[in-house]
This record gives sequence, C-alpha cells and structure tokens, in this order.
Amino acid sequence: MGRLDRAAGPAKVAALLAHDQPGLFAAIGELDWYSGSHRHWIDDLALRDGDRVLEVGCATGALTAHMANSGYRVTGLDRSDDMIARARSDHPSLDLLVGDATALPYDDNAFDAVVAASVVNIVPDAQVVLTEMHRVCTPGGTVSVLVPAVGFTGKDLDALIETRGLTGFSRAALTKWHKGPPKMTRPQLETLFRSVGLEPAVTRSYLDGMLVAATATA
Repeated sequence: MGRLDRAAGPAKVAALLAHDQPGLFAAIGELDWYSGSHRHWIDDLALRDGDRVLEVGCATGALTAHMANSGYRVTGLDRSDDMIARARSDHPSLDLLVGDATALPYDDNAFDAVVAASVVNIVPDAQVVLTEMHRVCTPGGTVSVLVPAVGFTGKDLDALIETRGLTGFSRAALTKWHKGPPKMTRPQLETLFRSVGLEPAVTRSYLDGMLVAATATA
C-alpha cells in the first residue's frame, strides 16, 4: 500500500466525521468487516421469520435493512434526526423513527427481539437503556447488545488488518473505531444485564475478538 493510500483513508474518515457523520456511518456500514460481523451477530440470535424486531441506535439503517431482508418485521430507532434522514433516503421501505433510547416510544412487550450495537457502551446510563429494551421485549423474547471489547489490543488490530488485507478507508475506519468508542468486558455486560433482571447473559465474540455480544431471554 502506497503513501497516498495510507494518507487518503484517515483523511476521508476525518472529513466525514467533521462534516457528514451520517455519510461516515453509511460508508462504514458497507465495509465487509463491519457488515459481516454485525450480520453474524444477528444471524446467531436465530430469530424466527416474521419476528418483530427493534434496533435501538440504528444509525443509517444498514443492519436494519439486513434484518428486514432476513424476514423480520423491523423497526429502527435513533436519536439523531440526521441519521434517520439518511436511513430513510437509503432505505425508504423501512420503518424508521427518531426517538430516545432512555424512553422508548413503545408499549410494553411490543417486540419479539430488541437489539443494540455500540449503544450501551456510549450512553450516560446504560442501565436505563437496557431497562427500556427489556420493557418493550415480550416475555421469552431476545435482548442482545454488541459492543467493542476490552482486551482487544493494538497488536490484535494489526493482525486483523493484515489477515483481512485492509487498506485505505477500510483500514482507517477500523483503526478509528478501535481507538474511539468506550469498550466493555464480558463481566461488565453480564453485570449490566443482571442489574435489569436479564440473566443469564450469554456472551460471544466477533471480528476476531474486537467485539463482544451479550444476549439474554426476556
């Protein structure tokens, strides 16, 4: 990979982050390492065809669209007007709503599954968000979150980049994502789930250990 490629990737990430965050999320959502890991997580939940699924923090709707295409009745919710506007533009057939994860605008037991990627690790009160996710999930349904994992090191990142052959924007986006958002441990996730009455929480790693999911039955 040449010097220009090395410089262009971080520059594109920085420019989108500063001026077009929905554009950044949409671009990342198309990258194989991102879409593959998130789809793997959802597919592992083994939801039933026709299940009502709420994605909390859906951003520009890439994962929401995958779930809809998988046969689920999906609703995507995000607090950002700009994210939902981009999601509606990219995926006009989806059910999408601007809303607050700490006060979900749905009745109790409204969904068969409630999922959230990279949400509980960044909100001020993860317990409130997970409580709401639990509230709107029907008894016997599935509640699952996916977050960056503590313990995934710089050396692990280098190995992942080499194994996947990542260059340019894809490499820069993965590096930024590794260095940016807060991370969580499996015990932290298990404790969080237990605190809102969701146990046992089953944890599983994705993207060579960069991500960890916690899942429980409501």
